[in-house]
Amino acid sequence: MGSFHVRNYAQLDCAELIAVADPDPEARARALAGAQALEFSDWRDLIEDAEELDAISIACPSEHHADVAIEALAAGLHVLVEKPIATTLPDALRMRGAAIEADRKLMVGHVERFNPAVAKLRELVADGRLGAVYRAHTTRVGPLPVRIQDTGVAIDLATHDLDVMQYVLDSSIHEIYADGGRFQHSSQEDLLTCLARFGGEGGGQTLGLLDVNWLTPEKKREIALIGENGLLRASYITQDVWFVESTTAPLQWDGLSVLRGDGEGAAVRFSLAKAEPLRAELEAFCRCVLDDTPEPISAHDGVKALAAALAVRESAAVRRPVGLLDIPAPRPLEVFA
Repeated sequence: MGSFHVRNYAQLDCAELIAVADPDPEARARALAGAQALEFSDWRDLIEDAEELDAISIACPSEHHADVAIEALAAGLHVLVEKPIATTLPDALRMRGAAIEADRKLMVGHVERFNPAVAKLRELVADGRLGAVYRAHTTRVGPLPVRIQDTGVAIDLATHDLDVMQYVLDSSIHEIYADGGRFQHSSQEDLLTCLARFGGEGGGQTLGLLDVNWLTPEKKREIALIGENGLLRASYITQDVWFVESTTAPLQWDGLSVLRGDGEGAAVRFSLAKAEPLRAELEAFCRCVLDDTPEPISAHDGVKALAAALAVRESAAVRRPVGLLDIPAPRPLEVFA
Protein backbone atom coordinates (compact mmCIF):
# COMPACT_ATOMS: atom_id res chain seq x y z
CA MET A 1 0.00 0.00 0.00
CA GLY A 2 2.90 2.35 0.63
CA SER A 3 3.78 2.42 -3.07
CA PHE A 4 0.18 3.35 -3.91
CA HIS A 5 0.33 6.18 -1.38
CA VAL A 6 3.53 7.48 -2.97
CA ARG A 7 2.07 7.36 -6.47
CA ASN A 8 -1.10 9.19 -5.46
CA TYR A 9 0.60 11.85 -3.35
CA ALA A 10 2.77 12.66 -6.37
CA GLN A 11 -0.42 13.49 -8.30
CA LEU A 12 -1.97 15.76 -5.67
CA ASP A 13 -1.65 19.54 -5.76
CA CYS A 14 -2.28 19.78 -2.02
CA ALA A 15 0.77 17.75 -0.97
CA GLU A 16 4.50 17.54 -1.62
CA LEU A 17 6.21 14.19 -1.13
CA ILE A 18 9.32 14.74 1.00
CA ALA A 19 10.52 11.33 2.19
CA VAL A 20 9.93 7.59 2.13
CA ALA A 21 11.01 5.07 4.76
CA ASP A 22 11.32 1.31 4.19
CA PRO A 23 13.97 -1.16 5.36
CA ASP A 24 14.17 -2.66 1.85
CA PRO A 25 16.01 -0.41 -0.66
CA GLU A 26 14.40 -2.23 -3.58
CA ALA A 27 10.95 -1.58 -2.11
CA ARG A 28 11.79 2.13 -1.77
CA ALA A 29 12.96 2.25 -5.37
CA ARG A 30 9.78 0.55 -6.60
CA ALA A 31 7.61 2.91 -4.57
CA LEU A 32 9.39 6.04 -5.78
CA ALA A 33 9.57 4.87 -9.42
CA GLY A 34 12.02 7.65 -10.24
CA ALA A 35 10.38 10.35 -8.09
CA GLN A 36 12.71 12.51 -6.04
CA ALA A 37 12.44 12.18 -2.24
CA LEU A 38 14.62 11.57 0.77
CA GLU A 39 15.06 7.88 1.54
CA PHE A 40 15.34 6.28 4.98
CA SER A 41 15.80 2.66 5.95
CA ASP A 42 14.38 3.32 9.44
CA TRP A 43 11.10 5.15 10.03
CA ARG A 44 12.51 6.62 13.25
CA ASP A 45 15.11 8.53 11.25
CA LEU A 46 12.37 9.91 9.02
CA ILE A 47 10.40 11.16 12.03
CA GLU A 48 13.53 12.73 13.54
CA ASP A 49 13.66 14.83 10.38
CA ALA A 50 10.16 16.08 11.24
CA GLU A 51 10.99 19.77 10.87
CA GLU A 52 10.77 19.13 7.13
CA LEU A 53 7.37 17.43 7.43
CA ASP A 54 3.75 18.28 8.21
CA ALA A 55 2.17 14.84 7.96
CA ILE A 56 2.94 11.18 7.49
CA SER A 57 1.21 8.17 5.90
CA ILE A 58 1.70 4.87 7.71
CA ALA A 59 1.39 1.79 5.49
CA CYS A 60 3.49 -0.76 7.35
CA PRO A 61 2.44 -4.11 8.88
CA SER A 62 -0.60 -3.52 11.09
CA GLU A 63 1.08 -4.74 14.28
CA HIS A 64 3.52 -1.79 14.05
CA HIS A 65 0.90 0.94 13.45
CA ALA A 66 0.73 2.03 17.08
CA ASP A 67 4.49 2.41 17.58
CA VAL A 68 4.95 4.50 14.44
CA ALA A 69 1.81 6.60 14.89
CA ILE A 70 2.39 7.47 18.54
CA GLU A 71 5.97 8.56 17.87
CA ALA A 72 4.89 10.58 14.82
CA LEU A 73 2.13 12.32 16.78
CA ALA A 74 4.57 13.12 19.59
CA ALA A 75 6.85 14.72 16.97
CA GLY A 76 4.00 17.04 15.95
CA LEU A 77 3.00 15.26 12.75
CA HIS A 78 -0.51 14.71 11.47
CA VAL A 79 -1.04 11.01 10.74
CA LEU A 80 -2.93 8.95 8.19
CA VAL A 81 -2.74 5.28 9.16
CA GLU A 82 -3.88 2.44 6.93
CA LYS A 83 -6.69 0.29 8.23
CA PRO A 84 -6.93 -1.41 10.60
CA ILE A 85 -5.95 1.33 13.02
CA ALA A 86 -4.09 -1.34 15.03
CA THR A 87 -4.32 -5.03 15.85
CA THR A 88 -5.31 -4.66 19.52
CA LEU A 89 -7.83 -2.37 21.22
CA PRO A 90 -5.32 -1.10 23.82
CA ASP A 91 -3.00 0.01 20.99
CA ALA A 92 -5.88 1.65 19.11
CA LEU A 93 -7.03 3.53 22.20
CA ARG A 94 -3.46 4.65 22.94
CA MET A 95 -3.25 6.04 19.41
CA ARG A 96 -6.57 7.84 19.80
CA GLY A 97 -5.42 9.35 23.09
CA ALA A 98 -2.03 10.36 21.68
CA ALA A 99 -3.71 12.29 18.86
CA ILE A 100 -5.92 14.18 21.31
CA GLU A 101 -2.98 14.96 23.59
CA ALA A 102 -0.81 16.16 20.69
CA ASP A 103 -3.72 18.08 19.10
CA ARG A 104 -2.88 16.47 15.75
CA LYS A 105 -5.05 14.80 13.13
CA LEU A 106 -5.23 11.00 13.18
CA MET A 107 -7.20 9.66 10.21
CA VAL A 108 -7.74 5.96 9.51
CA GLY A 109 -7.57 4.75 5.91
CA HIS A 110 -10.89 2.98 5.49
CA VAL A 111 -10.66 3.61 1.77
CA GLU A 112 -14.05 2.16 0.80
CA ARG A 113 -15.75 5.19 2.32
CA PHE A 114 -14.34 7.15 -0.62
CA ASN A 115 -15.83 4.75 -3.16
CA PRO A 116 -18.59 6.63 -5.04
CA ALA A 117 -20.87 3.58 -4.77
CA VAL A 118 -20.63 3.58 -0.97
CA ALA A 119 -21.28 7.31 -0.81
CA LYS A 120 -24.38 6.83 -2.99
CA LEU A 121 -25.68 4.01 -0.78
CA ARG A 122 -25.32 6.16 2.33
CA GLU A 123 -27.16 9.02 0.58
CA LEU A 124 -30.03 6.78 -0.57
CA VAL A 125 -30.44 5.15 2.85
CA ALA A 126 -30.39 8.55 4.59
CA ASP A 127 -33.01 9.83 2.13
CA GLY A 128 -35.28 6.94 3.06
CA ARG A 129 -35.27 5.33 -0.39
CA LEU A 130 -35.29 1.85 1.19
CA GLY A 131 -37.48 2.74 4.15
CA ALA A 132 -36.63 0.49 7.06
CA VAL A 133 -33.50 -1.55 6.28
CA TYR A 134 -33.88 -5.23 7.13
CA ARG A 135 -30.49 -6.63 6.14
CA ALA A 136 -27.10 -5.61 4.79
CA HIS A 137 -25.12 -8.36 3.02
CA THR A 138 -21.48 -7.85 2.07
CA THR A 139 -19.23 -10.13 0.04
CA ARG A 140 -15.45 -9.62 0.01
CA VAL A 141 -13.71 -12.69 -1.38
CA GLY A 142 -10.73 -13.50 -3.57
CA PRO A 143 -7.53 -15.52 -3.89
CA LEU A 144 -5.03 -15.96 -1.06
CA PRO A 145 -2.62 -12.95 -0.97
CA VAL A 146 0.97 -14.01 -0.45
CA ARG A 147 2.00 -10.62 0.97
CA ILE A 148 -0.28 -10.75 4.05
CA GLN A 149 1.18 -12.83 6.87
CA ASP A 150 0.47 -10.94 10.10
CA THR A 151 -3.35 -10.91 10.07
CA GLY A 152 -6.26 -13.04 8.88
CA VAL A 153 -9.44 -12.14 7.04
CA ALA A 154 -11.13 -10.75 10.18
CA ILE A 155 -8.64 -7.91 10.45
CA ASP A 156 -7.62 -7.56 6.80
CA LEU A 157 -10.97 -7.97 5.03
CA ALA A 158 -13.87 -7.81 7.49
CA THR A 159 -12.76 -4.42 8.85
CA HIS A 160 -13.68 -2.86 5.48
CA ASP A 161 -17.26 -4.03 5.50
CA LEU A 162 -17.84 -3.73 9.24
CA ASP A 163 -16.95 -0.06 8.85
CA VAL A 164 -18.94 0.39 5.62
CA MET A 165 -22.10 -1.16 7.07
CA GLN A 166 -21.97 1.04 10.17
CA TYR A 167 -21.27 4.07 7.95
CA VAL A 168 -24.04 3.39 5.41
CA LEU A 169 -26.64 2.44 8.02
CA ASP A 170 -25.50 5.16 10.45
CA SER A 171 -25.86 2.58 13.20
CA SER A 172 -23.47 0.69 15.45
CA ILE A 173 -23.07 -3.07 15.70
CA HIS A 174 -24.48 -4.51 18.92
CA GLU A 175 -23.71 -8.21 18.64
CA ILE A 176 -21.78 -10.56 16.35
CA TYR A 177 -21.87 -14.26 15.64
CA ALA A 178 -19.22 -15.72 13.34
CA ASP A 179 -17.75 -19.04 12.28
CA GLY A 180 -14.94 -20.01 9.96
CA GLY A 181 -11.43 -21.37 10.01
CA ARG A 182 -7.97 -21.71 8.47
CA PHE A 183 -7.76 -23.88 5.38
CA GLN A 184 -4.83 -22.67 3.24
CA HIS A 185 -3.12 -19.82 5.09
CA SER A 186 -0.07 -20.86 7.09
CA SER A 187 -1.12 -19.25 10.38
CA GLN A 188 -4.29 -17.12 10.13
CA GLU A 189 -8.00 -17.67 9.49
CA ASP A 190 -8.78 -17.42 5.78
CA LEU A 191 -12.58 -17.89 5.72
CA LEU A 192 -15.29 -16.36 7.89
CA THR A 193 -19.04 -16.00 7.74
CA CYS A 194 -20.50 -13.49 10.16
CA LEU A 195 -23.93 -12.35 11.32
CA ALA A 196 -24.08 -8.89 12.92
CA ARG A 197 -26.97 -7.22 14.71
CA PHE A 198 -27.30 -3.44 14.60
CA GLY A 199 -29.16 -0.97 16.75
CA GLY A 200 -28.71 -2.42 20.23
CA GLU A 201 -31.41 -3.47 22.63
CA GLY A 202 -34.77 -2.20 21.41
CA GLY A 203 -33.20 -0.67 18.30
CA GLY A 204 -33.99 -1.20 14.64
CA GLN A 205 -32.47 -4.69 14.74
CA THR A 206 -31.08 -4.52 11.22
CA LEU A 207 -29.08 -7.65 10.43
CA GLY A 208 -25.71 -7.71 8.73
CA LEU A 209 -24.27 -10.70 6.90
CA LEU A 210 -20.57 -10.80 5.96
CA ASP A 211 -18.88 -13.32 3.70
CA VAL A 212 -15.09 -12.92 3.66
CA ASN A 213 -12.41 -15.31 2.48
CA TRP A 214 -9.11 -15.74 0.69
CA LEU A 215 -10.21 -19.01 -0.95
CA THR A 216 -12.34 -17.82 -3.88
CA PRO A 217 -10.45 -17.87 -7.22
CA GLU A 218 -12.19 -14.71 -8.44
CA LYS A 219 -12.28 -11.36 -6.71
CA LYS A 220 -15.70 -10.07 -5.65
CA ARG A 221 -16.53 -6.94 -3.65
CA GLU A 222 -20.25 -6.27 -3.26
CA ILE A 223 -22.85 -5.01 -0.81
CA ALA A 224 -26.63 -5.44 -0.94
CA LEU A 225 -29.24 -3.80 1.30
CA ILE A 226 -32.77 -5.17 1.62
CA GLY A 227 -35.47 -2.87 2.94
CA GLU A 228 -39.20 -2.36 2.98
CA ASN A 229 -39.12 -0.57 -0.39
CA GLY A 230 -36.77 -2.90 -2.26
CA LEU A 231 -33.14 -3.78 -2.83
CA LEU A 232 -30.04 -1.60 -3.18
CA ARG A 233 -26.96 -3.34 -4.56
CA ALA A 234 -23.48 -1.94 -5.24
CA SER A 235 -20.18 -3.18 -6.61
CA TYR A 236 -17.07 -1.71 -5.02
CA ILE A 237 -15.06 -2.75 -8.08
CA THR A 238 -17.20 -1.31 -10.89
CA GLN A 239 -18.60 1.48 -8.67
CA ASP A 240 -22.14 0.79 -9.90
CA VAL A 241 -25.32 1.04 -7.81
CA TRP A 242 -28.67 -0.59 -8.63
CA PHE A 243 -32.09 -0.15 -7.04
CA VAL A 244 -34.76 -2.79 -7.48
CA GLU A 245 -38.11 -1.64 -6.18
CA SER A 246 -40.34 -3.96 -4.19
CA THR A 247 -43.60 -4.81 -5.94
CA THR A 248 -45.43 -3.89 -2.76
CA ALA A 249 -43.74 -0.52 -2.34
CA PRO A 250 -45.60 2.64 -3.35
CA LEU A 251 -44.06 4.11 -6.50
CA GLN A 252 -41.94 7.13 -5.68
CA TRP A 253 -40.68 7.84 -9.20
CA ASP A 254 -43.23 8.21 -11.99
CA GLY A 255 -40.71 6.98 -14.53
CA LEU A 256 -40.41 3.60 -12.82
CA SER A 257 -44.00 2.62 -13.55
CA VAL A 258 -43.21 2.02 -17.22
CA LEU A 259 -40.23 -0.18 -16.32
CA ARG A 260 -42.03 -2.50 -13.94
CA GLY A 261 -42.80 -5.95 -15.33
CA ASP A 262 -45.35 -8.46 -14.12
CA GLY A 263 -44.42 -9.88 -10.73
CA GLU A 264 -41.16 -7.94 -10.38
CA GLY A 265 -39.98 -4.57 -9.24
CA ALA A 266 -38.67 -1.82 -11.45
CA ALA A 267 -34.87 -1.67 -11.67
CA VAL A 268 -32.72 1.42 -11.96
CA ARG A 269 -28.96 1.72 -12.37
CA PHE A 270 -27.39 4.91 -11.08
CA SER A 271 -24.77 6.53 -13.27
CA LEU A 272 -21.92 7.60 -11.01
CA ALA A 273 -18.73 9.47 -11.81
CA LYS A 274 -15.90 6.98 -11.30
CA ALA A 275 -13.12 7.89 -8.89
CA GLU A 276 -9.87 6.50 -7.48
CA PRO A 277 -10.86 5.97 -3.82
CA LEU A 278 -7.30 6.06 -2.47
CA ARG A 279 -6.55 9.34 -4.21
CA ALA A 280 -9.79 10.81 -2.84
CA GLU A 281 -8.84 9.56 0.63
CA LEU A 282 -5.38 11.12 0.55
CA GLU A 283 -6.74 14.39 -0.75
CA ALA A 284 -9.34 14.44 2.03
CA PHE A 285 -6.55 13.87 4.55
CA CYS A 286 -4.53 16.75 3.12
CA ARG A 287 -7.56 19.02 3.16
CA CYS A 288 -8.45 18.29 6.77
CA VAL A 289 -4.87 19.19 7.73
CA LEU A 290 -4.69 22.34 5.59
CA ASP A 291 -8.17 23.58 6.54
CA ASP A 292 -8.00 22.34 10.15
CA THR A 293 -11.27 20.45 9.85
CA PRO A 294 -12.23 17.13 11.47
CA GLU A 295 -10.84 13.96 9.95
CA PRO A 296 -13.36 12.34 7.55
CA ILE A 297 -12.60 9.02 9.24
CA SER A 298 -11.61 9.54 12.84
CA ALA A 299 -9.52 7.43 15.17
CA HIS A 300 -12.77 6.60 16.97
CA ASP A 301 -14.20 5.22 13.71
CA GLY A 302 -11.09 3.07 13.43
CA VAL A 303 -11.47 1.86 17.01
CA LYS A 304 -15.10 0.84 16.37
CA ALA A 305 -14.19 -1.10 13.21
CA LEU A 306 -11.32 -2.86 14.98
CA ALA A 307 -13.52 -3.76 17.96
CA ALA A 308 -16.04 -5.34 15.59
CA ALA A 309 -13.32 -7.27 13.72
CA LEU A 310 -11.87 -8.61 16.96
CA ALA A 311 -15.36 -9.66 18.02
CA VAL A 312 -15.71 -11.54 14.71
CA ARG A 313 -12.48 -13.39 15.40
CA GLU A 314 -13.43 -14.15 19.01
CA SER A 315 -16.90 -15.36 18.07
CA ALA A 316 -15.48 -17.69 15.43
CA ALA A 317 -13.05 -19.08 17.99
CA VAL A 318 -15.65 -19.76 20.71
CA ARG A 319 -18.56 -20.38 18.33
CA ARG A 320 -21.08 -18.28 20.16
CA PRO A 321 -22.44 -14.71 19.92
CA VAL A 322 -20.19 -11.94 21.22
CA GLY A 323 -21.49 -8.57 22.35
CA LEU A 324 -19.52 -5.46 21.44
CA LEU A 325 -18.21 -3.14 24.11
CA ASP A 326 -19.79 0.28 24.22
CA ILE A 327 -16.76 2.46 23.46
CA PRO A 328 -17.73 6.10 23.96
CA ALA A 329 -16.38 8.75 21.63
CA PRO A 330 -13.56 10.76 23.21
CA ARG A 331 -14.09 14.23 24.58
CA PRO A 332 -11.56 16.93 23.65
CA LEU A 333 -9.13 17.86 26.38
CA GLU A 334 -10.33 20.83 28.38
CA VAL A 335 -7.82 23.63 28.86
CA PHE A 336 -8.13 25.80 31.97
CA ALA A 337 -6.51 29.20 32.03
